[in-house]
Amino acid sequence: MVPWQDRSRGLFGREPPHPAARWAVRLRRQGMSAQDIADRAGLSVTLVRRVLRTPTHGPTAARDIARASADVVLGIPLPHRRNPDAPGLTDSTEASWLLADLARAGWPATALAKRLDINPRTVAEVRDKRPRLHLDLALRIRRLHRDLISLDPAHYGIHTPPTAPAPAPQPPDAPR
Repeated sequence: MVPWQDRSRGLFGREPPHPAARWAVRLRRQGMSAQDIADRAGLSVTLVRRVLRTPTHGPTAARDIARASADVVLGIPLPHRRNPDAPGLTDSTEASWLLADLARAGWPATALAKRLDINPRTVAEVRDKRPRLHLDLALRIRRLHRDLISLDPAHYGIHTPPTAPAPAPQPPDAPR
């Protein structure tokens, strides 16, 4: 609806952010980040963060937001909790540990990256404690660990490089 038509019908262009804040908080609980909400709504992440900081109810002195912005936030559907394409970021500690465990079992980063459909550099970054990663990638890493940890990489054509032989001990009377 065009703003001048809103004014002629007695509707205001701005409204309290409380309903949008309640919905945005619910979206956050379902796993969406502020950036995810902003991307889906087509709003700036700054506005979404301000709405998320707004108390969800009560006559507080919260700044009004544009009615169109509130309507867009209220129109975002709730994501499914078990959706493998779940939006949002999560802590990477568990994924880092799982990838390191697979590396100790002999699975190289290139083979893991191919199975995860990501770049090998991303596998190395997550394994080396990238602070946060996408929730869907964390779920895929957990599933991959569950599937591969009991398997031998050699049975799948993955050759682990031989370890370097330990240097032979020098006799005590040998010159150095």
